[in-house]
Amino acid sequence: MMSQPNMTETCILVAEVIGDNPLLDKIGRDETLRAVERSRKRAERSIEAYRGFAVSVDGRRLVAHFPRGENAVLAAFDMRARVKQLPPVSGVALSVHVVVHAGHLDANSNQPDLEAVTLAGRLVIAAPANQILVSDEAVERLPETMRGQMVAEPASAISVSGYTGALHAFPAGAVPTATSNSAAVPPSVEAFSPTSTSLTMNQAMREAAGQSSQAAFPAGPAHAQPRTTLMLRHNNNNLSVSDNHPVVLAGREEGNDLVIIDRRASRHHARIEWRQHHFVLIDTSTNGTFMVDQAGNEVVLRRGEADMPSRGRIGFGYSPTEVGAEVVFFDIGQK
Repeated sequence: MMSQPNMTETCILVAEVIGDNPLLDKIGRDETLRAVERSRKRAERSIEAYRGFAVSVDGRRLVAHFPRGENAVLAAFDMRARVKQLPPVSGVALSVHVVVHAGHLDANSNQPDLEAVTLAGRLVIAAPANQILVSDEAVERLPETMRGQMVAEPASAISVSGYTGALHAFPAGAVPTATSNSAAVPPSVEAFSPTSTSLTMNQAMREAAGQSSQAAFPAGPAHAQPRTTLMLRHNNNNLSVSDNHPVVLAGREEGNDLVIIDRRASRHHARIEWRQHHFVLIDTSTNGTFMVDQAGNEVVLRRGEADMPSRGRIGFGYSPTEVGAEVVFFDIGQK
């Protein structure tokens, strides 16, 4: 794909919530629209988690673009899983179909070209329910290992007027994984080398927030094994963060992985990221995020971030030590 002046390549993702037609007779138009919106909001969280940029959100459809093709595909699978986790509405389970295409990004407007977005919209209409399709153009932007997992859909099965390329999909039951540690983390927020003389990202974020650059918790021993899985427990729900699911979002709004009921929590309050065998808690809220380790040491993050200790508790807008507080417990495992 040839670049144009002031244009760079990008991957376009179009997703659409489907399966709500049976609900119209059961619960009416307004409640059906709310069910569709709830599913779409779930899908929207995947754009943020995999470092994409929302282009438009309208009814049942959302459009986004991703600088990395790998992230676009991972976001597609992530949003399908998030929607699938929602409980059925009056016995009807909604789903999404997704298409990943490639186009150009205008450097001035930071918007993908309309022609590519329009074509992706036509392709998603032809995609089967709960399916993720990747166009020929987008496949060219994927890592070789990810391309090798895909198969071309028969031309007779999916046909879109005006599009002569092939559409590709992953085999049934297959879920791609990140091919590099930085797949879901852009260069601007990747962890620096520990031997670098520059400020680490944690130090820079703490200083920007007016906090001390001293490490929040004592560093672990140099011989500690790499941490690979962080388990989260919130009420009766259990979640994990790892290289397969590198980002968890927390906040008051429906659609976050961790939905916090307490009104002191922001709609999009915080996130937890896996970064090269360690985990980072990042605050994006108004009231701050409070983290207490197993020894009772507490750190308050205000628009900052901190490495997470091996075990502890988190409060979103309040201290997890408060009596009756809504608390998220975490525990990091080892390889």
